[in-house]
Amino acid sequence: MTYTELHCHSAYSFLDGASLPEELAATALELGYRTLALTDHNGVHGSMEFAHAARGLGLRPIHGAELSLADGRHLTLLVAAERGWRNLCRLLTLAHAHTRERPRDPIPPTISLEAVCVHAEGLVCLTGCAQHGVHDEAGVRRLRDAFGPERLRVELQRPFLATDRARNGALAALAAGLGLRCVATGNVHAHAPARVPLQDAF
Repeated sequence: MTYTELHCHSAYSFLDGASLPEELAATALELGYRTLALTDHNGVHGSMEFAHAARGLGLRPIHGAELSLADGRHLTLLVAAERGWRNLCRLLTLAHAHTRERPRDPIPPTISLEAVCVHAEGLVCLTGCAQHGVHDEAGVRRLRDAFGPERLRVELQRPFLATDRARNGALAALAAGLGLRCVATGNVHAHAPARVPLQDAF
């Protein structure tokens, strides 16, 4: 079984990540990883550094981002093809397009679920983090229609909250009911990526 981390934030996720992309790549290699995904919040700020560091170490980089939806939820998008990189950049541009309308009071970047569905080609979608993910059946169905069952995974996390077991059980049942597979992620913010199965969507 090959393991990787598919939801990892670097220091470019301000107040959420702690390590530079180069440090994450080096630590992943020390842990025996072959692959690591960098998914900073609403941007690909560290992607170039990450790509150079990973390839120099023999680690396969996966590029992605955790996007904030307009309704307050989050999705994790991973690049699986060249078209996916273009679509991810397009979505990030749209998310940031309105952020400077009030120069003295910046607006956080957000994107609509509809826009994500329109630009789904070439991307793998994870349903998002434990506290802010897309966890309702209607939302997951919309994502399944856009990404297809092979490029959508229901994301399970254990941030050591009292609701972890119940939430993950409900999400696993939702995934089974919709014909989807689950992926466990650590939502890593520090130096050591958590060990989780790498699904075969890549």
